[in-house]
Amino acid sequence: MWMDGREGGRHGRASDGLTIARTVPKVFVDRVAVMVSMATMSAPVRVQGKDGKRRLTITSARASGLVARTSGRANVACRGVGDGKTAIVVGGGVGGLGMASRLANEGFDVTVLEKREDVGGRCRSEEFAGGGEGYRFDTGPSLLLLPDRYREQFESVGEKMEDYLDIERVDPAYRAHFGDHSTLDLLYDIEAMRKQLDDVEFGAGGKYIDWLGRARASLDYGVAAFIERDANSILDFVDLSRVGPLALAVNPVDLLLPQFNQMAKYFKDERLRALFSYQELYVGLSPYNAPGVFSLLAATELTDGVWYPKGGFTKVRESLNALADKKGAKVKLGSEVSEILTEEVSGLAESKGGSHTGRKVIGVRLASGEVMNADVVVANPDLPCVWDQMLDSVGEPAKKESEKWDDAEYSCSVIEFNWCLNKKLPDLLHHNVFLSSDYKGSWDPRPSTVDDFAAPRQHNFYCHNPVYTDETCAPEGGSSIMILLPVANIREQEKNCKKRGVPVPTEEEMVAAGREAILRRFKEAGHGDLSEMIVHESVTTPTEWREKFNIKHGAVFGLSHGLLQLAAFRPPVRTGIKQLDSPVVDGLHFVGASTRPGNGVPLVLMGVKVVAEAIMKEQSMA
Repeated sequence: MWMDGREGGRHGRASDGLTIARTVPKVFVDRVAVMVSMATMSAPVRVQGKDGKRRLTITSARASGLVARTSGRANVACRGVGDGKTAIVVGGGVGGLGMASRLANEGFDVTVLEKREDVGGRCRSEEFAGGGEGYRFDTGPSLLLLPDRYREQFESVGEKMEDYLDIERVDPAYRAHFGDHSTLDLLYDIEAMRKQLDDVEFGAGGKYIDWLGRARASLDYGVAAFIERDANSILDFVDLSRVGPLALAVNPVDLLLPQFNQMAKYFKDERLRALFSYQELYVGLSPYNAPGVFSLLAATELTDGVWYPKGGFTKVRESLNALADKKGAKVKLGSEVSEILTEEVSGLAESKGGSHTGRKVIGVRLASGEVMNADVVVANPDLPCVWDQMLDSVGEPAKKESEKWDDAEYSCSVIEFNWCLNKKLPDLLHHNVFLSSDYKGSWDPRPSTVDDFAAPRQHNFYCHNPVYTDETCAPEGGSSIMILLPVANIREQEKNCKKRGVPVPTEEEMVAAGREAILRRFKEAGHGDLSEMIVHESVTTPTEWREKFNIKHGAVFGLSHGLLQLAAFRPPVRTGIKQLDSPVVDGLHFVGASTRPGNGVPLVLMGVKVVAEAIMKEQSMA
């Protein structure tokens, strides 16, 4: 990607190169070239410019071919392996739609069963009646990251994303609003970013460049080691073919220690440490318990860029649905699945070994009582809910698996406020994050009671202001503001209140207290009294997240992404140790945020690719 929108074009396709597109001193460029080459295992670094101006292009390890990359069909050798076979996809979220197009493209007769009256799961844009007409909100995903992963989904079935979806880069990527009411922007232009950081802390700009090179290496090699390849054994963590390139590029200690410790090695100012670590909010962690490898989250925002689907995220949903439809997949709305059906196969458990149940999938039963047969079933709902609600036929193994994940670590929930404003807020960018002056204290514990929102406490929250990029999001002169306020998930809130010896507040009380805290923060930061600008409000609470989208505990980002819930340890667990591993049923597969590799649209799509390849291999041998 061009690091300066003027050269790459605001609407250009992301590439794997980073360019400083401003004139900078030769000594600075040469020093950076050496530093980045070392940090990225000598990925190509070019100093160019026939006009005498020095421009630095950093080509990532992925672009230089150091990391293998696949394209085209999920498995060319298995083309048509699904001919004459039936596949049912339970749930029409991003993972379900992505899987439907891949399986249909391979010849399967595919039916997507969605209990709601529309597809996309949480990936949607909404307008609200009763005063919110003309205001559009992305109420689920609102950042389009890793655009090449979206492209790969389309290319895997012989299509081009650009024929379905139009995206543009959001520039700047973010604005961080700190507790002292100062702000910093995440800029793509490395020289502008260096200067901004040096103005805060002497020497921070150079350290930022050093950190960015290493963070990008974590992204490139980490994705190649544990996301593009499925995890099937605890030995994956010591497999040199996987971890060797990553360990050589980045200090392994930095990958495992808490990320805030890693940031402390580079920056003294707490605001700078916060600027590159708040992204842990999106994986259910905090900078104080997230391993340093999660620097890759900030790296993708700063290198691949933050993008926006024109017309909102409903366009992503519509494009994936159109892709599945074109490939021949059928979608049945209002079709709730009550049970995934399996049957015992004599001798199967003994021949497969490990945690295999000795059963194979045979279809599903709908809530209406209708039974549909299938050779393959792919479950897209939140995985802990699948074990809890849909696999009674598996018996005791499913019951134990459900109990295990009931006690797992989950991400936060959120109270989502969608505010229709009759004014614009000129000091907001498209993406904004408000960070507390008590940065560490604001992460743990997550708000569980009304008192947790009492003044003068500040809170970390995300603010989406898409009218900055897309004027069609609101009536002229207005804006559609979406706030994600992290709170304890439902189970976590119950535990916290019990520990404190206080009753669990009602959600109405939590909403009122959270609203007041956010409005107070906006006013203190000089954005005015938003309560006087709001013409309509819609709110989504933890219970609504749980009920609408079948999310365990209302934990909107799914299972947390701590070290013991990543890779082979993330469900379905595949460590090679029978006592730890999840039950196996032939023909049953899982996609979505709570399975491997993790939360977020691009990661879910990457998981779809890996699972589709596993299905092709399995069915070719059936």
